Amino acid sequence: MRPPRLIATDLDGTFLSPDESVSEENSAAVLAAQEAGITVVFATGRPIRWLEVIKGLPGAHPLVIASNGAALYDAETEKIVDRICIETASALDAVERIRTIAPDVRFAFESGTRFGHEPHYSTWAPDNGDPDIFAGPVETIVHDDLVKMLVQSPSLHSDQLLARVDEAIGDRLSATHSTSRGYGLVEVSAPGVDKGAMLARFCQQLGVEAAEVAAFGDMPNDLSMLGWVGLPYVVANAHPDLLQRGFATVPANSESGVGRTIRQWLR
Repeated sequence: MRPPRLIATDLDGTFLSPDESVSEENSAAVLAAQEAGITVVFATGRPIRWLEVIKGLPGAHPLVIASNGAALYDAETEKIVDRICIETASALDAVERIRTIAPDVRFAFESGTRFGHEPHYSTWAPDNGDPDIFAGPVETIVHDDLVKMLVQSPSLHSDQLLARVDEAIGDRLSATHSTSRGYGLVEVSAPGVDKGAMLARFCQQLGVEAAEVAAFGDMPNDLSMLGWVGLPYVVANAHPDLLQRGFATVPANSESGVGRTIRQWLR
């Protein structure tokens, strides 16, 4: 198959190995793609403060689509190039609406560099005194530069929680999910914000058509991106919903499926 002009890949569960590292095969494939004139860009749900894992990766484009498309970040200059924020009033309205149909939920708010959460929100790592990570009531932790609202439930699976959040907010905001950790977690962005929309804007700047773009993903937050590109792929360990949609399937992230596929194109 003729190689694409641009490759967009998700990180967790897709490009990263199960231990969240970059495999030698994937690293080598990114560099080989660059040397062949193919742009490789990462599109992740991770906030800017969680991009250390790909910092300095040879061959990768310096611009990273972060926070599910709400931010475009230059990893070389460490500056935010583009950001689409949620209005504070819209976030507070969504909190009220979601609580009415999922009373046990707890909320957190992400700017990309700052993270505020309710005291009973389960975080993945201690803040270690970091002033940019703080806890408090919803009204005091919503930022003006909010790019993502996180909704967490101890009783609902992410798929179940997403259905309830969608019911509560409708098209007022955009909701998706990207993880299964034993509790429900839904990520909410401004209306129309997703990986696909930001990737389309990015490619327009480069003069690259959707038909010339390949994308790799594994979770519902990748669907907009996979739906926009001409060459959509999912890894074998992807969410069942993605595996049932007829996308081409590549080996799992544990087998460096992204890198192996890129190397096959280059051969």
